[in-house]
Amino acid sequence: MITVLDRIVLEATQLPEVERLFRECYQPAAAERGLRLVSREISPPLMLAEAPLTLWQRWEVADVGAWWSMRAQSGTPAVAEFWQRIDALTISRERVYPGAHTASELPAPIGNASDVASLGYRETAQLRVREGSIDTLDAGLREVMALLPGAEHTALARNFAPEYAAGHLTWDLLYPDANTAGEAQKSTVWRQHIAPLLDQHCDAIHALAMDTVGAGLRAPGIANGVKRTAFFRLQPGVDADTAVCFERDLLAMPLHIPEIRNWRLSRASSAGWHHTDAAPWTWVWEQEFNDLDGLTGPYMIHPHHWAHIDRWFDPESGDQAIDVNLSHAFSAFGESLLALELIAPGH
Repeated sequence: MITVLDRIVLEATQLPEVERLFRECYQPAAAERGLRLVSREISPPLMLAEAPLTLWQRWEVADVGAWWSMRAQSGTPAVAEFWQRIDALTISRERVYPGAHTASELPAPIGNASDVASLGYRETAQLRVREGSIDTLDAGLREVMALLPGAEHTALARNFAPEYAAGHLTWDLLYPDANTAGEAQKSTVWRQHIAPLLDQHCDAIHALAMDTVGAGLRAPGIANGVKRTAFFRLQPGVDADTAVCFERDLLAMPLHIPEIRNWRLSRASSAGWHHTDAAPWTWVWEQEFNDLDGLTGPYMIHPHHWAHIDRWFDPESGDQAIDVNLSHAFSAFGESLLALELIAPGH
């Protein structure tokens, strides 16, 4: 059983309306999502005029699987609108997940992984393919992409589960520098072969240039694994200090989750061949796993992920800074892309 605890600070005069909103507008739908109210308490236990009150609401969710199911249903306009109404009536709020009772029960970091530097320049893209075109586009790109002048490595992979912004194909292109990438896109191979293929078969192209924030190699020799490529965007109005805190938290994930074998967090900017009406992306977060089970199992159920990192994405947390509309793509690879472009300092 997972405990979900809301701490809401508010003036006493607002308490009746906040209680009504939770009772009438939140609890029924929350119960359908698997979030069951256990208790509601107020501290201090009296009506104050000279200081705010704190409303404590304790909820329960059956298990981690039920928790992710509940969270998957929270990124809706109705949920966002509810919390906006609550925010207008309160001073502050946060949602936390108490569980462990002693220090010995807390999962600890597994130790520091080596920081590494990135070599060269890379662009990564999510290709959203028109219905019935994936085989043609896949084959056409594979036929010519190795001929792209200046490209040190290219990797094209079919995503297991295409969804919003995460296209049908992930395409990575590694160059020695940005100028070489720009020249490659002026080349005959690009203009006469690649660009027509993309124009004809893609509904959207999320093509991003990457500037490394931090990266790590735990298994440079990994082969026949699974690569996750996630695109995130910062919400409007979020300050730079908060963005840095988010980056710090993401880069701590591998210290807690050993199934993340290699990783890279990059700030993103639109590449020259980016073609979509979607809002600009802020980051690319890549991780390599030994297999799909490492991603869908230990990675998803570790408390560092759902009880700590996810608060940045959760409109119910009080700490949300990242747009709920993200891109989450995962695909198989033969050899590690990250091992080709990352190197430990001094080597």
